[in-house]
Order: sequence, then C-alpha cells, then structure tokens
Amino acid sequence: MLDRGSVAGTISPPRSRRFAPLGEAVPMMRDPLAVMQRLTGECGPISEFRLGPTRAVLVAGPDEIHEVLVGNSDDFGRARAMVLGLWPALRNGLVISEGELHHRQRSLIGPLFTPRQTAGYVDAIAAQVRAHLDRWALAGRFDALEAMQRLTHDIMGNLFAGESLADDEETLAAITRVFDWEIRLLTRPIVAPLNIPTRRNRVFLRDIAYLRGRVGELVQARRSGAETTDDLLQGLAKAADDDGEMDFEQVVDEAINLWASGIETSSDAQFWTAFALARNPEVAARARAEVDLVLGGRPPTVEDLPKLQYCLQVFKETLRLYSPAPAFLRQAVRDTSIGGYRVRRGTVVFVAPYVMHRSPDLFPRPLEFDPDRFAPDRKLPRFAYLPWGAGRHVCVGSSLALLEGQIFTAMLLSSGTLTIDDSDAVRPHLQTNLRPKGRVQAVYEARDDAPVGDSTACV
Repeated sequence: MLDRGSVAGTISPPRSRRFAPLGEAVPMMRDPLAVMQRLTGECGPISEFRLGPTRAVLVAGPDEIHEVLVGNSDDFGRARAMVLGLWPALRNGLVISEGELHHRQRSLIGPLFTPRQTAGYVDAIAAQVRAHLDRWALAGRFDALEAMQRLTHDIMGNLFAGESLADDEETLAAITRVFDWEIRLLTRPIVAPLNIPTRRNRVFLRDIAYLRGRVGELVQARRSGAETTDDLLQGLAKAADDDGEMDFEQVVDEAINLWASGIETSSDAQFWTAFALARNPEVAARARAEVDLVLGGRPPTVEDLPKLQYCLQVFKETLRLYSPAPAFLRQAVRDTSIGGYRVRRGTVVFVAPYVMHRSPDLFPRPLEFDPDRFAPDRKLPRFAYLPWGAGRHVCVGSSLALLEGQIFTAMLLSSGTLTIDDSDAVRPHLQTNLRPKGRVQAVYEARDDAPVGDSTACV
C-alpha cells in the first residue's frame, strides 16, 4: 500500500517563474481571478505560490479538485483565515462548521432541501419573481445587482418565514451591511479588529445583534407554537426539537447561515443569468420560444419544470461561466499530497472551479455561452463541473438554487427583455462570491408580443 506520507515528502508542485517579494499577495488582492488563470496557464492543474509568508497551492483540474474535496478530504479543513473572517456573522452554522458538528447539523438540515421538498416552493418563488418583474418594468433604469438582491431577499424571506421577512427593508439593509463588512474583512490587507470601536465595526455589531434578535424572535414563535406555518424556519425548529441537541443559539446560527447564503449566492447567480441572456440574444430567443410554448403567458407550476429543459440548461451554463462561488479555500491539516506533489501541513489550498470551468481541455470553446453543453444527451467530463462544490461540504441548498434559477430564467424571458448598459465593460470580480466589478445599470422592457395567460396563479 502506498504511504501517502512518503509521497508528501518528495516533489513540490510547479511554481511560477515570476518573482515578487510578497509572492502573489498584491496581485491576489487586485484581481484574484486573473492570478488563478495565469498560474494555471503557466503551471498546469496544480501550482504552488506564496501570499506573503503564507504557503499556498492552487488546484484547477478535476482530478486534483476531487482529491481535495472528496478523495482525501480528511487531510483538508476549512481555511483558518476564512473561518475567522466569517465567524462574527455565521458563528457555528453550517457554512463554516467542521467535524462532528457539521455532520450532525447537515443530517438535520439536508431533508429541508431535497428536490421533493423544494418542489413545494414553486408557487411562492414564482409569485415573488412576478412582483419584482412588474416593478422593474416600471422602474426605468435600475441597479441590476441590487435588484437581484432585493428579489432573492424577498424569495428567501418568504420561504423562511412567510411575510415576516419578505419586503422587510430594515432587515435587507442590515444583512447587506453585514456581508459588505465580511467582504471587506476578507479582501483588505488591514482591517481594524472588532474590539476597536470604528464606525464600521459599531454598525456591524449593531446590525448582527439586530439580525440575531429578529431571527431569534421568529424561531421562538415557531418553537413555542405561537406561529404554526409551513416554512423553512418551522422545519428547522422541528428538526432541532426532534434532535434534542441543537440549542436555541445553534438554531439561530443555522437560520442566519441558510438565509444569508441563499440571498448572496442566488442573487449573484441571477445577475449573471440575466447578463448572459442580454449578451446572447440567440440563446434568449430559443429559451423564450420554449417558455411561450410551455407556459403561454402564465406562471410556471411544478408540473411545467420538466418541460422547461432549455431554461434549466441556460442556468447551468451560467453557473459554469459565472459560478457564484468561483473558488473554495481549504487548509492542509497534515502533511499530504495532491496529484503526487507534496503539500505541507498548514498550506492554504485554493480550489478553483472558475478556472476549471473555463478550461479548453474540458469545455471546447470555453468562453462561448452554450447551454447545449447541458443537454440531456450530452455527457460532461468526470468531476469537471462543480458549481456547488463536492464532498461533505457540497452546497446543501443546490436543489433550491436550481429550482429558483430555472423559474427566474423562464419568467424573465416570458414577461420582457432585460438589457444591460455597456455590457462589454462588465467584468466578473471575486470578492467572497463572483460579482460584477462596479455598478451595472439595466432596463427591463415588458414584451408587446407576450402571450396572454392566466396570471392569477402568482397573485
């Protein structure tokens, strides 16, 4: 049997010949996507580099990524810097927890997000999308990402707590500021610690206290029986009560993790879907023809979704080119190896689906937006498509995200046409998620030729 320890003591991964005193630290702060693509182009699917004093490895090949996330996942934990950065907001929730706690929590939360369970959310999602599309059509020019954030806030608020969170402007503002603070902490070289009372820190502490109190009230109402609803918070509270080991603070942690991550990742995915359709009118026309044939102007139902196959392909192709989570951070917890190369304990590992998804070896014409890559009769290379991650930390809400994305794509095209101002200038930028660099303005024009169906299903 091969001794992994002996393999780990042999050859280091390839390194770029480019020299800088701080390694890739400064370029990574400026444009991490460009750095990851350059390193992969120079060194192949695994490369070693430095971030100041920190040793790091980038993996961007399917076999190497599978090794880190699945095959030898016990050798790699969550990166300490990421956990410390996200802990003030997410605490012990599923997004950053590890080990036995993560396993137990995932086993309790996972059943809330099975495809069978999420199918019951179709009408609620469609109702929110319909309402926001109507607002966009009347708004004139608007900030596209902000509009998507408001939409997903209302969708997730409705699914989590009915009308208690949907259309709650104060809560939306607070959660937006909290994650702006987190992004700043994770992407700036120097940030004042939370115990220093800067203005930003005071606002963050006030906002996170408000959010925990707001969510805590909703959780308590469901656990006490004061509110009996069929929402995700009710399911989470019931899972906690049935388990008997999840205390009140842990329930609040998990609720904030699921709710916030659902808003952040879904809004980014929907922005890039709208952007891709605006940039590819022939794809939009084909998807719209499918939507008109299947829906005839009415909102989608769960029975319609299998017939909206091309809309689903559009969303999946968006996730290939513009995955909201373009890189995952792990850290070696012991001396180990990746792809036969030595990786020392403490090495930070950048797992880069964004780079892998744009590899011409895996996806011919990788920068072309081609939803037919995901046609039912097409087969993708093994482990080459990982928008949700893989292994024990794979996104627990992936089925809900796919459902939401398919509905959004269909209804966006059914009702109108979204155009992006100066779309040639829009560039993806990695913060914690994949966002456009700078503000992006859009206009949504209602269709004159839209089929007239029964719209009451969304009212």
